[in-house]
Order: sequence, then structure tokens, then C-alpha cells
Amino acid sequence: MKIRKNHKGKHYRYSVNRKTLNKTRSSTGKIKDPTLKKMWVEGQRVGTNFSEMGLAKDPNKAIAIPSYRKDRLHAAKIVNGFVEEELDEEERLLLGIKKAPIEEGPKRGHVVEELEQLASERADPEFRLPKGVVKELSYFLNKYKFNYKGMVTDRKNYGQLTWRQFRLKIRRFMSIPEQFNVYLEQKNLTADVKPDWPEYESDSEWK
Repeated sequence: MKIRKNHKGKHYRYSVNRKTLNKTRSSTGKIKDPTLKKMWVEGQRVGTNFSEMGLAKDPNKAIAIPSYRKDRLHAAKIVNGFVEEELDEEERLLLGIKKAPIEEGPKRGHVVEELEQLASERADPEFRLPKGVVKELSYFLNKYKFNYKGMVTDRKNYGQLTWRQFRLKIRRFMSIPEQFNVYLEQKNLTADVKPDWPEYESDSEWK
């Protein structure tokens, strides 16, 4: 007795734009970085583009983990005569063997230098707190000043921070003058001078 196979009837999907679908399937994505986009060669493989610019597509292949087993196996093959030992320049000249080709750098190696320069210009050496954290800490300082244990019981303590964590975060906030001075100006306090507020119900280490 033959097994009866039920095939679902195929229907053409009129709502699908085939041209857009093929583009999204074959596209590798848009390059947002202007320096990389300018140097990218259309039609070349991704790996070829990266290697010519001195970049690595796969870091595991670019900087491989050294294999002790492979090194020992290669040494054993040299000892047993399966592989020729590497010759010096003098031995190559005597035997008339040509020099091994010198590996040249990447064709478009200046791309790496440009990217490194951009990264160094954009890098901010000083630490800054996110705007959301500054807003949150400003709220707690306005309401409780340095009463860290009072902050713990506040309904806006969504992260369930302890009083020690509050004290650490507020001291970090106060150590960034670019952000803390803005808060002091809003409160009509003297800039660059930490407010002389007492700490309540905590083992004060401030003074």
C-alpha cells in the first residue's frame, strides 16, 4: 500500500516585492563609516577588502593561538627528515636557491592609520556619567542631601541600591566638575565647592 502524501498547494504571494527581497538577501549591508566607505572596493570579497586595508575579518585567524602540538610535530618531522630545515642566507647562496619573497604590507594600509587617528580624536580621556544617572542622582541629592539611608527607602530606588552604593555613586558624581558644577549652578551654590551637608545615619567618612 502506497503512502499518500498531502502537498500543500503553492500560492503566489502578490504582496511581496521580489526586487526588494532579492536586494536585501544579496546585500551585505550599508557601510556607515565615511573613511571605510571611501576606500571600500565594490565587487571585491569582504575578506579581500579587509586584508588590503590591513584590517582583520576574523581575529582568530589574524592572531592565531600558538599550538604547542604543531610546533613539536614540525620539529619531529625535521629530525626524521620529512621536512627540510630552514636555510640561512649563506646556505641559500651556496645552493643557488632564490630568496623567499618578502611579504609586503597591505595595499591600502593608510586606512588603518586614518581610523586610529579618528579614534584618538574622538576618545574622551575623562570619565562622564550618563545623563540618566545624573538626573537620578540630582533627584536624590535635592530630596535627601547626604542622607544615604533615606535614599534607600525612597520609592524611586528602582535598582534597590544600598546606602553604601548611593554614597559611592554620589561621590563619583561630585568628582566630575564638568557635570557637578552644572548641578551646583542650578541650586545657586558656589561652583567647584562641595556643599557642606552633614551625613545622616551612616558611618561618615567624608570629613
